[in-house]
Amino acid sequence: MPDDTPRITVRHADRNLGPYTLDEVNRLLHEGRLSRNDLAWVEGAPEWTRLGYVPGTIGAPPPLGLGGEPASPRLVLPAFLLAFFVGAFGVHRFYVGKTGSGIAMLVLTLTLIGSIVSIVWATIDWILIVCGVFRDAEGRRLMQWT
Repeated sequence: MPDDTPRITVRHADRNLGPYTLDEVNRLLHEGRLSRNDLAWVEGAPEWTRLGYVPGTIGAPPPLGLGGEPASPRLVLPAFLLAFFVGAFGVHRFYVGKTGSGIAMLVLTLTLIGSIVSIVWATIDWILIVCGVFRDAEGRRLMQWT
């Protein structure tokens, strides 16, 4: 009996791999040997797409930070630059999903005393970002710079 399951070719590290079955792709995703951002072509499809958009693929495990805790998908460098240049306005907090405190910083900058508080707050956040202990809205550390 012929195998009717679609075959998936994956473009990873500038090489075409496969074709694989969906089970094989899911196993490689779980092992971390493929990424959901890799390009994939399913036999019969008109074009390549991200592997994460192929129906039936599993979510790859999140990257781990220190002590085995999940790391934030947010990058350190944008948070660092936002906190350094426009930190008093709370833009870096919006970037990591901390909308409430971002709004508080933005409102504080409307008054003289509030803007001083906001500048001190942004400076503390900037130091926390540089030290690698700043967390996103879900409590995950920002670990990856680029």
